[in-house]
Amino acid sequence: MVAVSFISPGGSEFARGTAFQTKLEPWFGADEIGAGSQMRPGRNKALPGVPAGDMNGGVELKRWIDLSGVSCWRLGGRSVHAGSTWQTRVSGEIWLWLNGGGEGVIWGAEDRMYLRPGMYAIFGEDTEEKWRWTRLPGDHQAEVLVISRSWIARRLGGTSQHVHPRFSQWLTGGGKLAFAGLMSGPEKELMEGLQWMTGSEPGASLRVEARVLEWAAVRLFRTGRSDAGAGFCHAIRSRTDPVKRALAVMEERLAEPMDLKTLGRECGVSPTHLSRMVKQRTGRTLREHLRRIRVAHACELLSVSGTRVTEVALDVGYQSLSHFAKAFREETGKSPGEWARR
Repeated sequence: MVAVSFISPGGSEFARGTAFQTKLEPWFGADEIGAGSQMRPGRNKALPGVPAGDMNGGVELKRWIDLSGVSCWRLGGRSVHAGSTWQTRVSGEIWLWLNGGGEGVIWGAEDRMYLRPGMYAIFGEDTEEKWRWTRLPGDHQAEVLVISRSWIARRLGGTSQHVHPRFSQWLTGGGKLAFAGLMSGPEKELMEGLQWMTGSEPGASLRVEARVLEWAAVRLFRTGRSDAGAGFCHAIRSRTDPVKRALAVMEERLAEPMDLKTLGRECGVSPTHLSRMVKQRTGRTLREHLRRIRVAHACELLSVSGTRVTEVALDVGYQSLSHFAKAFREETGKSPGEWARR
């Protein structure tokens, strides 16, 4: 059974929560959480599932169904001041947050994830690591699922070899997971399917399991770079260092514009520090690496007879044919057309 506790002021947990507050401050500035916002605990709060009823408003985290291997929680209410904070130890399970409304922060020992409306977060661990989440002022609505690794493994059965290799590694107990991003079709459909349920409907357990499996079938399996699970699967790792992770992320998303701020957040370091680390260790900047990755993929595509240069340029993220040709020549010494005629 999942044990979640509320961090109340005045106790030892509050003291530890204050220390984590200090660590969070440099990770996102006041411009990101709103002028005057502060990360401070609420007052006289109750345990999850019990109405709060104090000046900070009532934000509840309540479990509404508990199956064998899957439990569903619902967070809702209004917070006037920041500091509605909960904690739990995570081992052998993943937590999936579908954030419909309100803003908050989820953090573990190494990872920090900032959630805005319309975002989702996934985190999992094998070492009993303590994870916490804090909600900022405003109206909140989120669906939270806790899914055990054994539950997923049983349902994969003999198809586990088809799962993304990094997720397969986590299934065998060899890594951790921490990822946040915008909800797309799979997460939106899952949230919409759960948010009106109470757990008392006929067949509720079957419906919950079916919806979770439908989500997993999209997110855990992928055969190509553009599959829906690509971003999520990449975030499952064995404590990869930031440089390796940044290069892998760029390769997974080579056709997308590089957002240095987002990349730094996914790698767990500041954008400036990430850029400096990559340059020092590889001799190339992040943008030079992205150019290299794109051109290498373009070379593969141009090796196929009949492939058009314009199509290849778009496939690897270049909207301008002249920019593509310049980047290609800088990397290979040849034009795309010359390469295709080899």
